[in-house]
Amino acid sequence: MKSIIRFLKFVILFLIVQKGYSQDSDFHVYLSLGQSNMEGYAKIEPQDKLNVNPRFQVLATVNCPEMGREMGKWYTAVPPLCRCTTGLTPIDYFGRTMVSNLPEKIKIGVINVAVGGCKIELFDKNNFETYVAGSPDWLKNIVKEYDGNPYARLVAMAKIAQQKGVIKGILLHQGESNTGDTLWPQKVKIVYDNLIKDLNLDPKKVPLLSGETVNEDQNGKCSSMNKIIAKLPQVIPNAYVISSKGCKAEPDFLHFNVDGYRELGRRYAEKMLSLSGYALSNGKEPFIVQAPLGFDVADPNAKQGKIETVTYESKTVGSVRKATVYTPPGFNKKKKYPVLYLLHGIGGDEKEWLNGGNPQVILDNLYAEGKIEPMIVVMPNGRAMKDDSAAGNIMDPEKVKAFSVFEQDLLHDLIPFIEKKYPVLKDREHRAIAGLSMGGGQSLNFGLGNLDKFDWVGAFSAAPNTKMPQDLLPNPEEAKKKLKLLWISCGDKDWLIENSTRTHDYLSKNNVPHIYYIEPGVHDFKVWKNGLYMFSQFLFKPVDQSKFASYTILGNLAQTNIRNAEYPQILPDNRVIFKMKAPEASRLQIDLGKKYDMVRDSEGLWTVTTNVINPGFNYYSLLIDGVAVADPASKSFYGMGRMASGIEIPNKEGDFYTLKNVPHGEVRIKQYFSKVTNSWREMYVYTPPGYENASEKYPVLYLLHGGGEDQTGWSSQGKANLILDNLIAENKAKPMLIVMLDGNVAGSAGFNENALKTFENELKTEAVPFVEINFKAAKDPKNRALAGLSMGGLQTLYAGIKNSDMFSSIGVFSSGWWANNSALSEPQYEFMKNNAATINSNIKELWISMGGKEDIAYENCKIMMKKFDEMGIKYKYSEYPGGHTWPVWRHDLFKFAPLLFN
Repeated sequence: MKSIIRFLKFVILFLIVQKGYSQDSDFHVYLSLGQSNMEGYAKIEPQDKLNVNPRFQVLATVNCPEMGREMGKWYTAVPPLCRCTTGLTPIDYFGRTMVSNLPEKIKIGVINVAVGGCKIELFDKNNFETYVAGSPDWLKNIVKEYDGNPYARLVAMAKIAQQKGVIKGILLHQGESNTGDTLWPQKVKIVYDNLIKDLNLDPKKVPLLSGETVNEDQNGKCSSMNKIIAKLPQVIPNAYVISSKGCKAEPDFLHFNVDGYRELGRRYAEKMLSLSGYALSNGKEPFIVQAPLGFDVADPNAKQGKIETVTYESKTVGSVRKATVYTPPGFNKKKKYPVLYLLHGIGGDEKEWLNGGNPQVILDNLYAEGKIEPMIVVMPNGRAMKDDSAAGNIMDPEKVKAFSVFEQDLLHDLIPFIEKKYPVLKDREHRAIAGLSMGGGQSLNFGLGNLDKFDWVGAFSAAPNTKMPQDLLPNPEEAKKKLKLLWISCGDKDWLIENSTRTHDYLSKNNVPHIYYIEPGVHDFKVWKNGLYMFSQFLFKPVDQSKFASYTILGNLAQTNIRNAEYPQILPDNRVIFKMKAPEASRLQIDLGKKYDMVRDSEGLWTVTTNVINPGFNYYSLLIDGVAVADPASKSFYGMGRMASGIEIPNKEGDFYTLKNVPHGEVRIKQYFSKVTNSWREMYVYTPPGYENASEKYPVLYLLHGGGEDQTGWSSQGKANLILDNLIAENKAKPMLIVMLDGNVAGSAGFNENALKTFENELKTEAVPFVEINFKAAKDPKNRALAGLSMGGLQTLYAGIKNSDMFSSIGVFSSGWWANNSALSEPQYEFMKNNAATINSNIKELWISMGGKEDIAYENCKIMMKKFDEMGIKYKYSEYPGGHTWPVWRHDLFKFAPLLFN
């Protein structure tokens, strides 16, 4: 008892001293408690003491003279963080991860009170004495370091911390000593509730993060306890379980080793960062990407705005109508304010936002944090008709029509009324419009349709009333000049997401700056409240449009995903998120030309976000412990000499290969027996629209793939059929057959004289005759063309030049005779030199293209063209940046096809 009295005297004295400090909202404090894994069992290594950011602080909970630490004072969080002789804990790397992913102004403080081997009962303030009395002496000795009451020490230290910072969360790691105790979640709740009450905390804003014991995948002796820990969120609504899957253990299989603590600490931090609204910054400037926990909970310390209902006369409707108006905290009639018009959905009215979204609470909290500009928010009834109630059949055509009529009511009745009744700024720069669902469609329709009236436009889960993009914004250039912010957000599981996606695609294609924000969720207020929280922070102040692409949580599904696969996801700036489950793997990577290490998260999933990926088609591989395989979540393509994954990245310049509502040809698969290779072979043949009923013969383009690919490449990866469909529909290319051959000839490598000669024979004696017998193909040279990429380009040069009497046009994409292989190239140049006049006479179009300087064939091609110049060979050259890739070759076909058969 005397020791407790001495401790209480210390606390009172310390609190008196602390009165000189003011609370810093940017100093985030976390309480941690538990048993040995929170206390710190692993030996601290030199790296754990190095480079600890001074923004990461620990409050000493015991005196450690040998370390120069005094109880109740803050120090840079160099381990140990619990007591003087304890080891590394998850809290060490929790704090390090937090400060590295939060803005520089935010500091992290931790208070760690833990006792190895204790049950959770030790922290039950009403029953701990009985538990301690029956404990072994070694546990009693540890408890004595906390003056006999670890819970009281934690609370006392927390109150000291509250004089300087704000408690943001409680971190728990305990359970080994309670293994099998099904009442453990209820016992934890007692401790949590006491902490909330004793520290005057809001349980909606202060989460409890509880880590699993050593997992069964590490042979954890207490891993069965994890099934009980998993039930904690059912008892404490604001509790979250941190997975220990993959976190390495000590040989006793009770404690984590240093690597396990580091990883577990990072996982605590990742969850807390998410709850705080931040994403992992990966070395970039941190910023809020979603509303933090408790953003919509009233803060008793925050000043409040005012809500009132107003009525105005609507000449448009011919009646008096209602609107709800929010004026900000400290509203001053002598000051002029900007205005946000906030619209409801099809089933709501002027009260829907108040009833479901708490906008006044969200905005009050943001004002208190200094994150938004003072503004008036007007929430009208967007159903502009005399009976504007949401009663009855809300889908009645007259009621639906009234939502479009509201545009005139808004512009000619409501806005003039607001600008007369309230002190507002009347220019477009100080007027914003946003809404949810049907109101989101209205916001886009009215805002983008009246760019002289609105500078800020937001749509949360826009409904099908949203106009088609070309009608919504027929003049993208005007929007670029006038709009400060165009915001489009939606939940990833919202059945109406297509409306948002098509608008985003159109805006991206036309380079209109906007934020396209996808988040986990459906069509509900959870999504819309987050939309308001994020959108409102941009309003009526300078914005950096270069960062717009960073504001999203999720990306769009890649069109190359297999059915129902949720990843890969493509972010607005063409970075890609990969996520997959591989519980037995020790290392996962994504190889997209550059290898990206995937990180195992707290759910046992592996995740990585890449750098920006080139638009168009890209091969990639999944590396599992170093072995390259196809990603089961993506479609596979034959490339790189094997089946590989492919991902289609949106390309604003890729309209020419988009599937459109135009007449379509067919791709037919044909097998034929080749006497040259003495084997059955396969070709893909594109027949143009109307082929089946046509009487005329069609010209033919023989189109060759590159090394490591086959006859499927130009159809699957190259989209040759769609390119020709679109060109033919626009009368930019003649209807033609495209024969996509297999350039791999059995028993020969693709880059030597024998292989090239074999392919030449295959083309002349087998493929061309087969096509001209089995298809409506014109049989004269002027109606034949030959083209190929990379290896196919060499085959084209060899077979096309040597047989210029067979082809009128030749296309060479990303290829050229090798400068360092004179044994192969010199005979070709010699042949061309001796037959230059014939080649120039026969080949009407010799078209050479490259993917810019980054194309691996670029230098060879330059040397080859110089040779052509010296020999007087006529050719045309084209260049399209992108390297040695399918996006370049698609563009090559798009440019080459219109030149043929004219």
